[in-house]
Amino acid sequence: MSEPTSPQLLGQIAALARNGRLDEAAALAGTAWTERQDPMLAALAGAVDFHRGAFQQAAAYLRVAHKAKPADITVRANLADALYRIGQGAEVLALCDDASMRADPSLRLARLAGHYHQEAGDYDAAATCYRLIADRAPDDWGALNNLGNALNASGRREEALDMLRKARDLAPDSAPILLNLGNTLMEAGLGDEAEAVFHSAATQFPDDPKPHQALYNLYSAAGLEDAAFDAISDAVERAPGDAELISNRGQEAARRNQYDVAEASFEAALALKPGLAQSLVGLASLYERVNREAELDPLYLRAQGEQADAQTLSFIEALRFKRAGQFEEAYDALEKAGDVIVAGRMFHLRGTVLDRLGRYDEAFASFTAMNEHWQNDPSRPRDRARDYRDAMTKADALLSPDWLASWSSPPRADPRRTPVFIVGFPRSGTTLLDTMLMADPSVLVLEEEPFLVEAENELGGIEALPGAGTEAIAAARDGYFAKIEALAGPVGDRLVVDKHPMHLNKVAIARRLFPDARFILALRHPADVLLSCAITNFRINNAMANFLDLGDAATLYDLTFRHWGKARALFDAPVHEVVYERLVLDPARELRPLFAWLGLAWPDDGVDHQQAARARGAVSTASYSQVTEPIYSRSSGRWTRYRKHLEPILPVLAPWVDRFGYALDDGRIPGWPADAG
Repeated sequence: MSEPTSPQLLGQIAALARNGRLDEAAALAGTAWTERQDPMLAALAGAVDFHRGAFQQAAAYLRVAHKAKPADITVRANLADALYRIGQGAEVLALCDDASMRADPSLRLARLAGHYHQEAGDYDAAATCYRLIADRAPDDWGALNNLGNALNASGRREEALDMLRKARDLAPDSAPILLNLGNTLMEAGLGDEAEAVFHSAATQFPDDPKPHQALYNLYSAAGLEDAAFDAISDAVERAPGDAELISNRGQEAARRNQYDVAEASFEAALALKPGLAQSLVGLASLYERVNREAELDPLYLRAQGEQADAQTLSFIEALRFKRAGQFEEAYDALEKAGDVIVAGRMFHLRGTVLDRLGRYDEAFASFTAMNEHWQNDPSRPRDRARDYRDAMTKADALLSPDWLASWSSPPRADPRRTPVFIVGFPRSGTTLLDTMLMADPSVLVLEEEPFLVEAENELGGIEALPGAGTEAIAAARDGYFAKIEALAGPVGDRLVVDKHPMHLNKVAIARRLFPDARFILALRHPADVLLSCAITNFRINNAMANFLDLGDAATLYDLTFRHWGKARALFDAPVHEVVYERLVLDPARELRPLFAWLGLAWPDDGVDHQQAARARGAVSTASYSQVTEPIYSRSSGRWTRYRKHLEPILPVLAPWVDRFGYALDDGRIPGWPADAG
């Protein structure tokens, strides 16, 4: 039978605890407990041990005290808290029944139950607990914040926003509340308000990287790549020791084709954390992407030395084997690489290797999985693709002789050479073509730069072109050349070749700036083009998002060439056509007439596109690896291996197949022109 503890001893233990002498208090309580086994002493000893972090011992004492006095809410709350700390969830919930939570003036039981339910993923139950607190203590911004989070997680977003806004108003200087509110606003599609909240957090907490990371997530979801990159760069600036964050910045830089920045980021992350998988994988992908495959072997040895995980080593091996043409080995290595890279990239690599192994159905299944992965990107690619097509349709509706007749006077003459525009649906051989033109040192190639579109935007869009004044057009043209010179140095007498496939739909602005502009049209069998678009891992801007679905891609192809044909006729645009299949069969025969048309001298030794590709450095288009290889014809007629998968879109392509001189039932290609020798 327990012996009651004297008030003097209880007071002595309590005094020691109040004065911060917790270990002495615990020792005295432990000795007394051994002698007396008093539940009142157990309650005090449990409280002392709890406050000094000895939760296991605290729970043992408090179980005794609770058994003796089950109605004592303070003991119950202390026991529940100790059990929560040692992971005894079932016991916690048994103590946090509704009646006890309502009887607890401290509201600790409701908080504990709310935390437990939230961690367990039972958000409705968590919300019930937090709402009890909020009803009793309407100024408790912590409870309102937790309630908002629980409501949001259970899909009750409007209620969640109401609670989080109240929490923000009560504690406007709480960074976690601002971030929770901003994230919930973003999930609710209220991007502008979310952006304002994140900016407020960034202003109030200038050294905190989290608001900038939140802005990065917001801008990424909205497809605002430039703003997203700036935001993650701002986060890195505030967290220079965060290797993972620095590596993520490298990934974003690589997506933007800023390979120097990407490489520096990966190396900085590895300096902080040797063997970091995401940076080693990023470097491997970068080396392969910029045709520095000779550096994959040293990277593999380095990764081994830094004790990289087996999956990372397998991924680097896969790239080594792929570039060496050892596709069986590359496939086996990829299968061992797991998920070291994003699923979309892995599906693409697997499909590429399966294609080279002749396993075409498996390859197409992998490419389809890649596209389905990217369709689920938060930036809503399918919606953005539709918006792009809608904008093209509106622009196409403007083109008419009356519209052109309404144009104001042409711009004044310009002493600079008029650029030549290489156009052609993506994957039609434009990169191979512009690389070959680099054989002439007087040619300055722009590779898919947005300068022409930016000039159109500066003038107010295609709708504003008729009324654009002479000075405005001249200013836009000067701005176009200024951007070129900022990128590539003085233009001088060099011929600017502005290569951008989707400038097929920018004939109007090209002719507004340069009334004598000429165009090189790259053609390739439409079915080969659409297949290549469907199996390429593009950077997903609004245009390229159309290639995540074969139907969207075919619709865009049809819309694009109808627009091109209409614009070409309306502006009587000078066009030289280059046919991909002829180009790979006999480059000199196909290119000599083009060089003559451009006023370029044909090189005595012909065109060495491989040397030109190596000299140009990184190639920012999806053709980065092909342009450094010898000319090959394996891509001509490739679509026939995938014909059954393309059948649904062949009726859309058939008129263009016929118009361009191809066929769907044989290997026919457009005939050589008379001046091709």
